[in-house]
This record gives sequence, C-alpha cells and structure tokens, in this order.
Amino acid sequence: SAIPVGIDVQVESIDSISEVNMDFTMTLYLRHYWKDERLSFPSRNNQSRTFDSRLVKKIWVPDVFFVHSKRSFIHDTTMENIMLRVYPDGNILYSVRVTVTALCSMDFSRFPLDTQNCSLELESYAYNENDLMLYWKNGNDSLRTDEIVLSQFFIEHFHASSGLAFYSSTGVKIGMGFHIH
Repeated sequence: SAIPVGIDVQVESIDSISEVNMDFTMTLYLRHYWKDERLSFPSRNNQSRTFDSRLVKKIWVPDVFFVHSKRSFIHDTTMENIMLRVYPDGNILYSVRVTVTALCSMDFSRFPLDTQNCSLELESYAYNENDLMLYWKNGNDSLRTDEIVLSQFFIEHFHASSGLAFYSSTGVKIGMGFHIH
C-alpha cells in the first residue's frame, strides 16, 4: 500500500516577485513526516535521535519536488540545512530549508487594481498514488507564515490545497500546493 507522507511548510520569506519574469522566489522550511519501522530502535526514555544530511543520503526519503520550479536550492551555510529526526517507533521528521523560484502567470488586465495568484505545487517525482500518498500533516494548519511584508505588494492570504494530477507515463499522482493571493 501507499506510504503516507505528511507535509507541513513554514514560509520564512518571500524574497521577490517579478512581473517581468512572471515568477516569485520564497524561502521555506519543508517538513516531511512518515514511518519506517526499519529505523526503529530501543529507547528507555522514548527520546528521538537527530541527524544531519549525511544519514539522509543512506536511507529512503520521499522524492518531493516543486512542480513549476525554475530554480531551487537547499541552503548550505555552514552545512546543508537538512535535519532528520528519528523516533524510537520509527516515525521520522525530515526537514529542509529551501529557496525556490517558481512560475506565476500574472494577469495585469485590471492594473493597477489587479490581484495575482501564485502557487507552489508539490508532488512526488517518481512515485504515483499506489506508492506514495502526500497529505497536509495538520490540515489547514500545515501552512504557516509569519507576517510577511513586501514593498510593492500586499499579501491577502495563504491557503493550502491538494488534488490529483494525471501523467500518461507515470499515472495518477497526489499533488498538493499552497497559494498566495
């Protein structure tokens, strides 16, 4: 059966919105939650163990990617900003700090009273709905932002969504995203 992978996102900043390039750039913490009983371990005090990116390269992790990304990178000062926390029962928290630039088709037909809607969509790259089930870990509370202020734009709200995407070569995938208005 499909491996359930919970997702939550903390938006750290919206770094830029470009009307010319029709894209936006944001920095966020992308957190994944799943269970892998192969990584369970005995513990007297039920304490988790935390690891950096070196262990991530040796175990299975979900292959989540940003669908309409132009560029993205995981921060790496002074080490890769990747954290893996393993709990005694095999529950896992995998967190990365990433900056992504994604497409945002903008409509200026009502300028200067226009409203733009930009989305950042997530999917598994290789796995379809029979292999991996992405879901918002805490429902609508899975998308968190601090107050974000931009010089030229007013952000009305953020909201999360999920749905299905069909690809002829790989089948149906569960996709999710969040939207900025």
